[in-house]
Amino acid sequence: MYVRSVPMGFPALSQIGQHCPITLLRKRYSSRTSTSAAGQFSGLRSESRLMTTYIATDTQFDFAPRPGRLLQRELDARAISQAQLAARSGLSPKHINLVIKGTAALSPDVAVTLEQILGTSAETWLHLEAEHQAHEARRERRNALAGFVEWANSFPRQLLIERNVIDRSDAGPDLVAKLLSFFSVASPNAYAKTWLEPQASYKRSQIHSIDPNLTALWLRISELHAAALIADAPTYDSAKLQAAAALLPKLTVNDDVGKAFTKAQELLLDAGVVLVFVPEIPNTRISGVSRWINGTPMIAVTSRYKSLDSLWFTLLHEIAHVLLHPKRSTFIDGFKADDDADAQETAANTFAEDHLIPPAYSAQLAATTTVKDIVSLANVLGVSPSLVAGQWAFRTKTWGGPTAKLRKKFDLAELLA
Repeated sequence: MYVRSVPMGFPALSQIGQHCPITLLRKRYSSRTSTSAAGQFSGLRSESRLMTTYIATDTQFDFAPRPGRLLQRELDARAISQAQLAARSGLSPKHINLVIKGTAALSPDVAVTLEQILGTSAETWLHLEAEHQAHEARRERRNALAGFVEWANSFPRQLLIERNVIDRSDAGPDLVAKLLSFFSVASPNAYAKTWLEPQASYKRSQIHSIDPNLTALWLRISELHAAALIADAPTYDSAKLQAAAALLPKLTVNDDVGKAFTKAQELLLDAGVVLVFVPEIPNTRISGVSRWINGTPMIAVTSRYKSLDSLWFTLLHEIAHVLLHPKRSTFIDGFKADDDADAQETAANTFAEDHLIPPAYSAQLAATTTVKDIVSLANVLGVSPSLVAGQWAFRTKTWGGPTAKLRKKFDLAELLA
């Protein structure tokens, strides 16, 4: 609890009440039995012996009163000298003076002693001491954060604003503090250890020049998007996930891609897998990611290529990682037709291909030459022609021509807005 500057100093604690200028001390009652001599303290309810205490509000102000300063005000209001307080408390005059000056912390033993003598609860004194120390620690930390401004400025400011990571007014130490809080770390060094160094072990499906800070930013955003769902997700069930994977291609016949994606989220959540959409960040080249968070598999996808077939291929690819590969791994995929970085990526690609076009229909797909053939095969499979057209293009390396028009384009960010 911090208190803004109060004219003419502070009133004695015995004078603090609901209408006192120090209204930033929020009153509450604690169920502590008091042996204090202050039965007349305004917050005392004789029938249950509940003492008034004051706790910090969630608001942080620019000043926190030193408990010793308030203690001196209390003594002045009662015409008690420091020497007299020492005599009454059994504490040395020197210790009393150090507490009042703030050189010595107000300990629990001293707080209980002051409660006995002055009637102000020990909790009140300890709250004041804790809040004062917290204020001082924040002040020192703010000074330290000023040395990290260059680090904070290395992130693209406009992107941070657009993604609601910072406010337009954030600058200097405030900007640093906001970024560190966003990444849930205490310093740029901790950020590097938590978000940059692990990227060396991430399984990437392609080699590109990417920005590690922006990759960390996208991963953290996806993590926060999924947090609430992860907290309430049922236990992971691989059999249900396999069943959901078989159903996903059928969802593509729905012309409303947003509704189809929402249905996919429901199917996966029933299997204990959280699926979220997070728009791509430039220079990350991410189509999707799969990772385990607190024992729950999480899949996040972008609409990097803004095509229906790429979206569903990516989703099935990430499902394969969840089903087939170690929980400790984080897979970041930037889907390309020839992404076979290792055996795990090859397995994930094969899983996705086989779910989009079952192996029994591979020969028919290979023999396809016209738009009519693609539409006909899509009708047989009960999927969108876009999926068949996309798989045909990837397998034949034919990117143009009439069939390319079947590959439905969309912006999932707009559809889910």
